[in-house]
Amino acid sequence: MKSPSTYLLKLLYVFVALFLLAALGLQILSGTGRLPATLPPAVPMIVSVAALVLALGVLLRRLWLIDRLLTRQQPQRATQLFPDHPVREVLQMQEAEQERSERISRMSHELRTPITSINGFAELLMGDSSVSGEAREFAEIIHTEAQRLSQMINTVLTEVQLAHDTVTSDK
Repeated sequence: MKSPSTYLLKLLYVFVALFLLAALGLQILSGTGRLPATLPPAVPMIVSVAALVLALGVLLRRLWLIDRLLTRQQPQRATQLFPDHPVREVLQMQEAEQERSERISRMSHELRTPITSINGFAELLMGDSSVSGEAREFAEIIHTEAQRLSQMINTVLTEVQLAHDTVTSDK
């Protein structure tokens, strides 16, 4: 069941829409010269200005709510007031984005840690004077490949972060 505030909000939007339609109708009648003689000529302009001010007020209120939600000052209150409002979607998108960011951070750690260990062990083997011949060559190959893999991981994670920053700045 929908809350009374949801019905009031929808009623307000319907009222604003009807008021704007009435203002538009009066402006059209005034422009074509079909305005009833009982109405003063200034009425269409007054109704239009009032309708625009009301619509602007509703728009500013919605923008203010969205701003409050994006800054996470009162997200729970807003979703209670507007359960059918896209605010819930905005919150879900923020949570999904935060989860994505945490996954990337974990993935970064899970990939970089073993590569760093492999690289370090390969360097130890290469620097050990008791290791010679074929084992040293294997250590050099492991070191080279570990560095290459580390660079690839860094490149991919940087691209993911840049793509995320671009998408975030476009919103």
